[in-house]
Amino acid sequence: MGQNGLEQFIAEFRRRLPAQSKTAQAIDRFDPFEKIAFKAIDEGYVEFVDQFSKFMEDYLRRSTSETADSDR
Repeated sequence: MGQNGLEQFIAEFRRRLPAQSKTAQAIDRFDPFEKIAFKAIDEGYVEFVDQFSKFMEDYLRRSTSETADSDR
């Protein structure tokens, strides 16, 4: 999934946001995720941050597993 998966995840979330949303504006400016996350929390989109955390955890687990398998 990698970077393309992350970009798709954020793009799908962005489509649900109104243009005047500070979170949407941060995404449109390609702000770092930390800034996007803080804006999302401030605007009450806590579930987005939770989903992102789960997305990253799954990604890291797969990456670690693939690396361990290739070392064998």
